[in-house]
Amino acid sequence: MKRFLRLLLRGVCVIGVALCFAFLITHWIRQTTWYRERVYQLLVTGDQHQKLRAASVLADMGAEAQLLRALKDGDAATHEMARRALEHVWFNAAGRAAYDLMQAAYHTEERGDLKEALQILDGLVAKYPHYAEGWNRRGSVLWQMGEFRKSMADCERALRLNPNHYGALQGKGVCLLKLGELPEACRTLRAALKISPHNTSMRESLKRCEELLRTFPPTEKIDKGSDLI
Repeated sequence: MKRFLRLLLRGVCVIGVALCFAFLITHWIRQTTWYRERVYQLLVTGDQHQKLRAASVLADMGAEAQLLRALKDGDAATHEMARRALEHVWFNAAGRAAYDLMQAAYHTEERGDLKEALQILDGLVAKYPHYAEGWNRRGSVLWQMGEFRKSMADCERALRLNPNHYGALQGKGVCLLKLGELPEACRTLRAALKISPHNTSMRESLKRCEELLRTFPPTEKIDKGSDLI
């Protein structure tokens, strides 16, 4: 009986070690570029279910490089799923507590209380100064309050933390547009579209900016208080 128990215990230990080893190998493989590229190919070439699964896995791994590439794919389902996955990565970059504050600010903003939303976001960026999405969100609220220069400063702060943040680039572009800096606004919006070429709102902002630039060449002065967008 004792011999049987020893054998059983030994077997359990062997199985436990094997499972731990398999887990470590799987975890290591998931961190390799090879594995990320395989999942990326599934996002680009798979069916609807496979695309959704691949986007979720890439988001879970924080595979920003692969998601940014998929964002440029011509297939609507692919780039839309990549956009959602990428924004999931960015929104959750500073952890759960920061995400909850972001959500609180968003819901307050949706109720129309911009001042309270701004207070929440002031606290958010003070506590998490390296959270690019926090600066981008505060920039959006400041833009709605007509504080275009402050909004642009927050967008620039977000871009220093995450140069691929097309939302912050768009925010900076529309601030420049509101301030009458048309050539720089166009350059900024074009840079945003290089990252996210299928973004309709950015394309519309650039179109409006280019129309204004043709109407008001850089040598002419325009009324910065006019309703540009």
